[in-house]
Amino acid sequence: MPLAIYDLDETLINADCSLLWLQFLIDLGLTDPVIMDDARELDRLYHQGQLDMHDYLALQLRPHLGQTLTEATREMDRFINEYVQPRIRPSAVESIRRHKARGDRCLVISASIDFLVEPIAAHLGIDDAIGVRIELEKERITGRADGPICYQEGKVLHLNRWLEQQGENTEGSWFYSDSQNDLPLLEQVDNPVGVSPDPRLAEVCKQRGWAIVNWECVK
Repeated sequence: MPLAIYDLDETLINADCSLLWLQFLIDLGLTDPVIMDDARELDRLYHQGQLDMHDYLALQLRPHLGQTLTEATREMDRFINEYVQPRIRPSAVESIRRHKARGDRCLVISASIDFLVEPIAAHLGIDDAIGVRIELEKERITGRADGPICYQEGKVLHLNRWLEQQGENTEGSWFYSDSQNDLPLLEQVDNPVGVSPDPRLAEVCKQRGWAIVNWECVK
């Protein structure tokens, strides 16, 4: 079955779900607003392809240290409805619909935390999702990753593991992404697509004859 693989942040939504989540926690009074200054600096490094994801993960999980997953995600439905839904790109929804109508299997793969990625993917009607797995000790969040981080070459590693587990392959597959950080995975599929791509990815797409689409418009 052909796969339609999607990056999440700045691809399916016109935002970074991790930054949206931090703003949500700030708005609820659940974390100190100063955390956003650090997050924006790390986000800048991400867009330059220079981010240490362990640092970013530690920052993202700082408000949740010592919590259970249930405690950390108790307001998830509200977050998705109020903060994520308005940022979903209509063209992304149409792409998902089109691939499903063709019988393709859809998958979201993201460098964001799995407890954000999975429910957002489900909200978009996608059952399969891969995000950064977080470490738990005695069911409590430690602030560290559980295994390799799903970022850059790590996305290829996690996709290959998933393919083996699911008995799937990348024949005829598509991957949609906005970011230069996803070049390793874009190179693995038959149909790489730059979605409103960053400057470096746009240049690579033009050099290699990869498709470019503009999904900027939101409702």
